[in-house]
Amino acid sequence: MDKMKSQNSVSISRNSNIYHDVQVEKIIPGGDGLVRMKGKVIFIPGVIGGEIIDFKIVSEGKKFSRGSVIRIKESSENRVLPFCPVYEICGGCNMQHLSYEYQISLKESFVKEHFKRLAGIGLPENFKFLPSKPQHYRNRIQLHRGEEGCGFKMRSSDDVIPLTHCPVLVDSLNDFLSAKENIVGTKETFYGLEERYYRESGQEDIRVLIGDHPVHFRADLFFQSNLSLIPELLNFSLNGYKGQHGMDLYCGVGLFSVFMKERFSEITAIELNPKTEMYYRKNMAGASYHYFAMSLEDWVKKKSGPPADLIVVDPPRTGLSAKVRSHILKMNVPDLVYVSCDPVTQARDTKDLLEGGYEISAARGFDFYPQTAHMETVLRFRKR
Repeated sequence: MDKMKSQNSVSISRNSNIYHDVQVEKIIPGGDGLVRMKGKVIFIPGVIGGEIIDFKIVSEGKKFSRGSVIRIKESSENRVLPFCPVYEICGGCNMQHLSYEYQISLKESFVKEHFKRLAGIGLPENFKFLPSKPQHYRNRIQLHRGEEGCGFKMRSSDDVIPLTHCPVLVDSLNDFLSAKENIVGTKETFYGLEERYYRESGQEDIRVLIGDHPVHFRADLFFQSNLSLIPELLNFSLNGYKGQHGMDLYCGVGLFSVFMKERFSEITAIELNPKTEMYYRKNMAGASYHYFAMSLEDWVKKKSGPPADLIVVDPPRTGLSAKVRSHILKMNVPDLVYVSCDPVTQARDTKDLLEGGYEISAARGFDFYPQTAHMETVLRFRKR
């Protein structure tokens, strides 16, 4: 592929919103392609760095514009044919046009860039993303009601694409779609196992076996959407740790606590969502634990409890608040595991942790959501 074409080599149609023979600079986090023209940044979905394309501007803003590809004139060696017939309009996946190997490579580079830019560090040399099954992996979905049936929302739209099959879902969820039943309300969450699916409206107890440990939850409560990677996630996160007191912050239904209880004599767990408490207690039956149904920000005000040997944090996309970061540093815990679904906020928080005396001992990415730009990363910290 030739070097990046200069702005002068670009052909512009009489319709000034259409551009010809433009080279895409790169794919950015989020999955869009990046084009720079006349000092303006343009984001275009469905294209790959180095490709020569024709495109049109579909929306313009002060800081950036959005484009839509018209024609790909020179395609990348990393391009593949999407396996879903509605890929180009569905809001569920945005990386099916990339080979799965290239998706993994991109995600590794995205995370490294975030940490270099926001935390000022490089991740360990052996940092990598653990791949998943590229199809038929997804156990959890939210379906929306449309005029012609239920399905997923279209890209950048509230319109619903009626579906009878989705190639990234496990078979039991596709059984529901193929039956052409409708959902309860305007949207409904489903969780699918090999043998059957569960729906939010049913309020049924779901039991999954992770290793030798049963874990209970409901379809309307958060639980990882890709069961196949959970054992690897837990092993990387907890391997080698043991002691008297472990802490599970943002514990949910207790996935990490279930595997910490055999490593630590006592567990402290904090979770804001009141719906998860009964399942946490069910999953931790027979274990010694203290459960606090409150936000982390409220919990840090208590400043009580014995010294901890390990803290596991699994916050929402917003990451750790400044108050929580400050309190964790004051606790002076020897080991910390940070599980994140947004490496941007994780990198931001890492900067404070490093300045507070921690160092990264290991890092790993887990591709819980193939064919999408979502990333799950785990960092293990130790006190210097």
